[in-house]
Amino acid sequence: MKRYMYMACLALIAGRAAAEVPADADERIRRIQQLAPPVVVAGETPRLTLLADRMARLNVPAVSVAVIHQGRIDWARGFGVTRPGGPPVTPDTLFQAASISKPVFALAVLHQVDAGKLKLDADVNQYLKDWKLPDNQFTRDQKVTLRRILSHTAGLTVHGFPGYEAGAR
Repeated sequence: MKRYMYMACLALIAGRAAAEVPADADERIRRIQQLAPPVVVAGETPRLTLLADRMARLNVPAVSVAVIHQGRIDWARGFGVTRPGGPPVTPDTLFQAASISKPVFALAVLHQVDAGKLKLDADVNQYLKDWKLPDNQFTRDQKVTLRRILSHTAGLTVHGFPGYEAGAR
């Protein structure tokens, strides 16, 4: 599972946000398949590694990449196979994403805080529409806030996620 997470993180940073974005979608996809090393020394040209080569070296059979640009999915693509000898990965292939949703959620929340749309220390119930956190002995004196949710100090948790059944949709 850690290798999948590693590859997902590599794919997310591979786009090198500071570089200019090519207009052609195929060129954008080609460029994101070129991974920079984890450490780049100032003044040196980084030696890029192809995504397929990194996957092979780490024995990672598949990775799914979705690139978001200006709030919309620019493109999504699967690389590799669902299992050795199996069919290729597509944008619709389900992955055990583990905890990757946590930093994505944190990024989205902090973006909204930065835009002034959310406050880190406000009671989250002021933002919830269809459902509210019920008052109880734990929330009576200290309300649940986005800051506490993001720092895992809000008292909200689930014991785990069993994952998807093989073939589930």
